[in-house]
Amino acid sequence: MTDTTARPALTVTTEVIPSWRTDLAADPVRHWAGPVAEAVERLAGALPPVRIVITGRAAGAWIATQAEARAVGGASLRSRLGKALATWRGARAHDAQAMTLLGEGDEVLVVLFAPDLLAAGETNLIETLGHELVHAAQLNRPGRRQSRLADLRGNYGLLERPIADSYRAEAAVCLEEAEAHELEPAILAAVRA
Repeated sequence: MTDTTARPALTVTTEVIPSWRTDLAADPVRHWAGPVAEAVERLAGALPPVRIVITGRAAGAWIATQAEARAVGGASLRSRLGKALATWRGARAHDAQAMTLLGEGDEVLVVLFAPDLLAAGETNLIETLGHELVHAAQLNRPGRRQSRLADLRGNYGLLERPIADSYRAEAAVCLEEAEAHELEPAILAAVRA
């Protein structure tokens, strides 16, 4: 019997100014992306189309901001520059290795910071990729993409939102982070099995 289930599109690219770091990180990411995606789909749910971008942290902050601005529509250049700077500072302060964001249409964008991934080793790469793909699966759940878009529109000043909605959005993000962290060991075990 042939499996006719459609697999989500999963592409891996390097962005902005490719360097030896992004090139070195691209091969292991391409190698592990398929097996990690299969494990995530078994454990967290179906994935939407995902584009994985490998870049540096500063470029990643700008790519993330541009993706969000396109998703919400109408964000001013000033608000995008401010958000890019805040994203870059946040990534540095928290020593982030990756981000998951809404892309255009139904696509989800995963931005991986090549230098950090290369330094941390294969186990960390699998866990990080799994963590971010769990977030992609979460964004594919009914109503979650629309909820995240409303949050982003509020963040960019395009929509007034009651403070209670902001607190609910933060609580949802915390629960999703906890789920992604909790699934990392199971994803790693499934991939290495």
